[in-house]
Amino acid sequence: MRPSQPGSGAVIPSRRTALTLMATLPLAASPVAALAQTETTTPAPDTLRLFRNLLTRMGVAVALNGGPARTFIIDTGAERSAVSRELAQTLGLPPGPDVMVHGVTAAEATPTVRVEAVEVGRRRFPGLEMPVFPRQALGADGLLGLDLLSRFRLVLDVQAGRALLARPGEGVSIGVAGEIGARRQADVVVSGRRGPSGQLILARVVVDGVETSAFIDSGAQYSIGNLGLMRAARIAAATDPDRPTRMEGIVGGAVAVQTGGARDLKIAGRALGPTPLLFADLHAFHILNLMDEPALLLGGDVLTRFGHVILDYGRGRVAFGGLMRRS
Repeated sequence: MRPSQPGSGAVIPSRRTALTLMATLPLAASPVAALAQTETTTPAPDTLRLFRNLLTRMGVAVALNGGPARTFIIDTGAERSAVSRELAQTLGLPPGPDVMVHGVTAAEATPTVRVEAVEVGRRRFPGLEMPVFPRQALGADGLLGLDLLSRFRLVLDVQAGRALLARPGEGVSIGVAGEIGARRQADVVVSGRRGPSGQLILARVVVDGVETSAFIDSGAQYSIGNLGLMRAARIAAATDPDRPTRMEGIVGGAVAVQTGGARDLKIAGRALGPTPLLFADLHAFHILNLMDEPALLLGGDVLTRFGHVILDYGRGRVAFGGLMRRS
């Protein structure tokens, strides 16, 4: 979906098509430590089928409390997993404590519900408190965030239409290739440092010759740079700065965005060529302390140009492989 044409301040209509839910900070103690102790694991890596009807976002089947499988977005930009208000009501999930959610444009106290068990493939995660948002805002029945994903090697095997969750030491194959633990000739590997919300902030990303700090947000449809990147790379706005498009966030508020394009986006030396981008000083960049340097959110539009992307949170690195030809 494209942003609507700018008028007296046009609004991007879907709040999840352009960006993702960002960090959530609990008002009470975080349940993540307890979750890590009680998670039920399986000895083999788990394979999940990717849904292809979500534009460039990636969804998998998730079941709550033993109920029927629903579509949840794989969202590496969200610190915690979330559920739609409609699904919470259908399942009669009891309320939990409010949490402070840092979204695209603002921060806001948000209600949660208590979930006895989240089942993703053969993996079962008990005892979560999940923020609740309208389904229209999420664009799906829920989100899988870093509270669940960051303890795995997350493989987004776009070409094969599957995602894989693997623990360190678990062998996982991609297509007919070898295991993901070994670097393959077709892959480029980028090291990352942990951001305050658990995201991997990558180096070796270059936009029109400008070294750029980047992080992967698989829940975002579009890639978005901050205004510092736009200035440093001397990218001209395709929209009238005096009549900006506005982007709405899940938790309210809006931010002005400019559209433009990089002549060449490079990841670890691999050239992706001309790449459309949005530009805005998002609250997300404030959260990750990236306002004082050129920064880029890598969304699904860039991720799906690769055959696979491997986010290895344990080793703090990301592998990009199998760059696919553009039609």
